[in-house]
Amino acid sequence: MHNKPVKKKISSGLWLVPVLGALLTGCATKTPSAPPLNDEAAAFVSEGRAEMRQDKVVFINESMNLTPADPNYDAFWHEYYQYEAELKKLNDQRIQLIRDYGFNYDKMDDTIANNLAERALAIHKKKLDLLAKYYEKIKKATSPMIAARFLQVEHQISLLMDVEIASKTPMLPEKSK
Repeated sequence: MHNKPVKKKISSGLWLVPVLGALLTGCATKTPSAPPLNDEAAAFVSEGRAEMRQDKVVFINESMNLTPADPNYDAFWHEYYQYEAELKKLNDQRIQLIRDYGFNYDKMDDTIANNLAERALAIHKKKLDLLAKYYEKIKKATSPMIAARFLQVEHQISLLMDVEIASKTPMLPEKSK
């Protein structure tokens, strides 16, 4: 069995999750958005995210257990890098959501909470749709076993990231203001 601990390879970049949540900007919504980053902060965030993606690729490469000699190696990585480009766009939205949550926390009311919750649900749905799309693409390009392993690895990484984000995010106030 090739059951490798996920945390080993991606933990070096996990400290960036709350920093990214506190810094990145993005889409406009009914909820007031966090202010844009200055150039220095934007560069820091961009470098940190690039490092996290590199760590993730190393882990995925080890977990997928595909070598350059494997006939599925190139096909898998061709699809994976397309997936990662689309995932980055979703993560941009998620980071903006986290920033907006922090920006609006002290003035949270039912309207803001509802807007944030609906945006969170939409992002989760888009991510599931993206995984389903790339499961099919990877399955077609390689095999169902490789595609299923890809889903398993992505799920493990997502769980770790979700736990890290949740541990740094305060719960909503009990009563609306």
